[in-house]
This record gives sequence, C-alpha cells and structure tokens, in this order.
Amino acid sequence: MIIRRRIFAATINQGHMSKVVALANQKGGVGKTTSTINLAYALAQKGKRALAVDCDPQGSLTIYFGFSPDELEDAERTLYFSLVGDKPMESLVLGENPALVPASISLANAEPELLVRIMSSSQKVLREKMKAIRDQYDYILLDCPPSLGLLTINALVAADLVIVPVKTDNLSFHGVARLFQTIEQIQGDLNPTLRVAGILPTQYNPRNLHDNEILTGVRQALAGQSVQIFDPVNRSTVFDKATSLGLPTIAISPGSASVLSYHQVADSLINLS
Repeated sequence: MIIRRRIFAATINQGHMSKVVALANQKGGVGKTTSTINLAYALAQKGKRALAVDCDPQGSLTIYFGFSPDELEDAERTLYFSLVGDKPMESLVLGENPALVPASISLANAEPELLVRIMSSSQKVLREKMKAIRDQYDYILLDCPPSLGLLTINALVAADLVIVPVKTDNLSFHGVARLFQTIEQIQGDLNPTLRVAGILPTQYNPRNLHDNEILTGVRQALAGQSVQIFDPVNRSTVFDKATSLGLPTIAISPGSASVLSYHQVADSLINLS
C-alpha cells in the first residue's frame, strides 16, 4: 500500500474553530456508524459540542440515535431536504449534545439530483449547507455511506479530517488504498486542507491470529508515514446489545475496553485542535 505522506495530519493548529470529521470507508460493515455515535458521545462527555450528520441513505445512524427515518422523511426533516431543497441545516438538528442531522432512504435520490447541478458545485453542496451551523459545534462528525459516490465526496469536501474505520481482515484493508487515492484527488481539486487523522481498526479479536497478522501488516505498511493507527476497538457483544437497545455502547458499558478506545480517539482529536 503506497500512501503519500502529505495526506496525513501530524498536527493541526487553526485556533479554536469547529472541526468537521468524516468517518469514511467504501466498504460496508466496518464500524463507521458505531464509531460515529460512540465518538460523538465521547466528545460530548468531554465537554465538547458534538453534532453527528447521517450521510447514509440507510439511516442507520438515525436509528441508532433512536429516531424513525420514515417518520422524519414524511416530516421533511432529513438531510435530503437540505442538500437538494431549501431547508436550512439548522432546522433539521435533533437532540442536544450530541445532536443529530438525520437521514432516510430519500437521500439515495440526492446523488442524481445533485449531478444535474453545475458539476463544479455538485461536490460542495454539503459544505455550503453546513456553513451556517459550523460555529455552533466543536466537532461535526459525518457518517459516510459505504461507497465513493457523490455523498461521500461531499462529506470529504466538507471535512477537515478523515477517520478510516477498518475491520481487521484482509478484504477490509485492501480497499483503503483506493480511498486514499480519492482523498488525494479531493485535496488537489476541491479541499486542499483535508487531512487523514488516522486509521481506526475495528472488530478486533486479540486472540485471533489472522486479526493480529493483519494489524501487524498494516503497521508495517504504514511505517514511516505520518499516519496514526489508533488502538484497535475490540470485538465485543456489547455492541450488539447496544444496537438492540438503540443506545450507544458508551452509554450501556462505559467501562469496557471497546468504549475506552473511542475515548482515546476523542482525546486524539481534541489534542489535534
């Protein structure tokens, strides 16, 4: 895996400004949504104002926050109605800290509708829509869909930082190089200040030889690069329990090793500021 050093974030010092963080990986099932909600809660618990934005038409983050995507869609209270309509982003925010901008299946229609706009602006719609609310939060976390389509491109154009959740298996890591190529293209054309905050290994089983081999291989492949590999989030049944209860894992098992991993990622983001 060849990754150019310039895309990573060693230090960031832009004063006290809000940070927009995209959680992106074109592969599904790697823990993007789980990481988004737990990281949002961890930041909130540290006294930061956090907003999570559901950029995935599946609406999993919205469900995880305890809301019905279908009901919100009927009420025109989802991200779609801001991206392709005239709804201010602020009018879509639910909850307090962490807060949520929800999504529903209608968001799947946003990509073709955005494409009919002038091509130079179709990738920047989310960034423009978010301008009015950026200063109301310390951190805005963007839960990206499992693709490198226009919704993910919009999130990367809007973001300051990218966290890449990746399962510790060979197939999950195989596609990361393509994501980094996309990030470099966006840096060159649309968002020159975008940086990768780090790779977050997820669903890690420390007793599994394959998991350890993959994690070691990734660390070796990135040796010498200015990329942080966060401590892995261990696989645990507490995540399944949290999902069934519609709660973040951080709320039902605050002392678990997996939850502590998200606190470490939150601390790392805070220290970058």
